Amino acid sequence: MKNGIAWGVGAGALIMGLGVLGLSLRNPQGMQAAATPDPCASAAAVTLIRNVSETLHRLCLSVVDDAVRRPDGLDAFHIPPAVQDVVRQSWARRDPFLIGRFDLAWCDGQPRLIEYNADTPATLPESTRMQTLWHRQRGHLHSHAPLDAQALVNRLADLRQKGRIDRTLHIVPYPDNLEDTTHAVYYRQWAEQAGLEAIHCELRDLEITNDGQLLHRGRIVRSMIRMYPWELMFRDSGARHLQQCGCTFLNPPWTALLSNKALLPALWKRYPGHPNLLAAGYVSQDVTGREGRSSPRAYVEKPIHARGGENVRILRDGRALCAEAGTYGAYPKIYQEFADHRIDGVTASVGAWIVGDSFAGLTMRESQDPIVRHTSPIVPHLVRRPGFMRRLLRSG
Repeated sequence: MKNGIAWGVGAGALIMGLGVLGLSLRNPQGMQAAATPDPCASAAAVTLIRNVSETLHRLCLSVVDDAVRRPDGLDAFHIPPAVQDVVRQSWARRDPFLIGRFDLAWCDGQPRLIEYNADTPATLPESTRMQTLWHRQRGHLHSHAPLDAQALVNRLADLRQKGRIDRTLHIVPYPDNLEDTTHAVYYRQWAEQAGLEAIHCELRDLEITNDGQLLHRGRIVRSMIRMYPWELMFRDSGARHLQQCGCTFLNPPWTALLSNKALLPALWKRYPGHPNLLAAGYVSQDVTGREGRSSPRAYVEKPIHARGGENVRILRDGRALCAEAGTYGAYPKIYQEFADHRIDGVTASVGAWIVGDSFAGLTMRESQDPIVRHTSPIVPHLVRRPGFMRRLLRSG
């Protein structure tokens, strides 16, 4: 189920080399209460997030490559057998990747992967214009790192120049969803800035030609940005046309593996002990390491297909410490090590955007309990300029 989100106007976040510091805008003097870090720590922190997110993206692609090469590799991701060749062929063609967002926990100075929203990532308006508008209106001396809309424009222009997408780009939101309708407006503007003809298209208005191509109001759809998730598309009756429809989808079918929580156990199995991963598996003992015995360690249960924190439970010894209801409970579950990434009692999630293969900005989100939901506010953020604390201390 797709939902709207909230934009938090009462809090901000300051990226620092020693971690992520919550900063109340109602008390801007709270910044002076921070411990004094290395003057250049802020630049190092953003660089660390950049490097980690780009590395994680490469690790995820290696998991995709391994899964599509093995005859049973897509079964763990519960890709329906009838469309597995669609995923394999999409990867074999190297269908282009447009955009994704890592959700990271900041733990002991290291970002660690919670999940990868790399199918239909949300929060585009909040991560671009709203963050930039807030920063401009507040007049902060600090920098910030919003999602770089120009990187998206450049990516689309580059894909067109290389012949990877058609000059006409159809943009298809999730049906009857205000958030995705808004996303479609943004994608349309960015596509037009890239020199493309962008056409808003409702899912219900798509038809199929006699030879299996997608048709919208008399025009063949050759390239599409879609916000209808792959796990739903793969199970629709129209999925039988995907293999021969000739449409380039952004994001492509192989990204169904990236947005799937089965990615997390696959990553941990392939890269056990990696400092930017959390232990994950298909039974709780894979995470707690205590088969048949109680463990003081908390862990997280997630459906392989879930959005907005729905059907997530935080458990200890099988007892729920925190849980969220939802519509994804029938899907298979995975288990992940619990990362306590509270700052001053608030759970802070760091969103790291990837456009193409490169880091493209940050989104900060806060929750009053350990589960980050679709209603959890996105908060504006600041990146401390190098030397700021030194200047601040001198001025005092």
